[in-house]
Amino acid sequence: MILARKSLAIFFCAFLPGSLLADMSSVQGWLDRMSQAGRSLNYEGTFVYQHHKKLETMRIVHKVDEYGERERLMSLEGAAREIIRNNKSVTCILPDDKAVMVDKSRPKKSFTSAFPDSFEKLAPYYHFSMQGHERVAGLDTRIITIKPKDKFRYGYRLWLENETGLLLKSEKLDENAVPIEKIVFTSIRINKSIEDDDLRPQTSGREFTWYTEKDKDILMQPKDSPWKVDKLPVGFILKHYNTHDLPDSNEQIKHIVFTDGLAWISVYIEPLSHSKEFLQGESHMGAVSAYGRVIGDYHVTVVGEVPSETARMMGDSVRFTGTMASK
Repeated sequence: MILARKSLAIFFCAFLPGSLLADMSSVQGWLDRMSQAGRSLNYEGTFVYQHHKKLETMRIVHKVDEYGERERLMSLEGAAREIIRNNKSVTCILPDDKAVMVDKSRPKKSFTSAFPDSFEKLAPYYHFSMQGHERVAGLDTRIITIKPKDKFRYGYRLWLENETGLLLKSEKLDENAVPIEKIVFTSIRINKSIEDDDLRPQTSGREFTWYTEKDKDILMQPKDSPWKVDKLPVGFILKHYNTHDLPDSNEQIKHIVFTDGLAWISVYIEPLSHSKEFLQGESHMGAVSAYGRVIGDYHVTVVGEVPSETARMMGDSVRFTGTMASK
């Protein structure tokens, strides 16, 4: 069956290039629609997040109005946790630890909207294909597979709701197309009215300890950095480079971010400290790979949802072109 499909693909490529192009456009059109749906629709539901041999059940409330995009995530089992997102920050409330963490630098997006606005530029690095239909959370979906063209990034299998294109299920796939991370809605209501009260946390956290990232991010030009990463997978580009203070320390950390438009990789560089343990070598947790090494008086950590080989290759290629004594 697989060989027959390959033969048909070759036939259409040779004799009907317009049809093949239209099919590719349809896949990318659905993916673009998925990205837009995750950012523009009101929805409320429950999903299961499977990663690192663990299962977490979460509830999500997402609203878009004149105030922008707002979202509330709540853990329904295990340690209590709430995450409040808006256009400016992400606030994580941890009642068991009596702590609140606020990140103002670059708010992360939920899995329903964490994909690029357009997939057209990803074609040199990924194959896209339709893989049929399936029901998720009682709704009809179409399945799209994203397969990397090299070993330095993961693949994806996505289930998009037929009417809106909203992402209802996602699998991150290793080099053997085996899921290493899975997110799936068990129930969802789309385009429902969301009240502002539904976006407020159960616990205000006023009496908790607050850890707020200091508004001291210094955006820098890559040419001004004494740190270089010599080896990158094809298609990855420097997204931004900045210096900021750690929430619980006066020390500064340099943060360099690379992306191919779908996968993201961070390189963190900070001064060595005798009171802190640093990662040496490789570490792996679910889809997240990390690699750490010491360069002179600094520690370098590469972290991203990429294969371990990618993090190691980049980490080993980091070099310092300035004077170590200056820090």
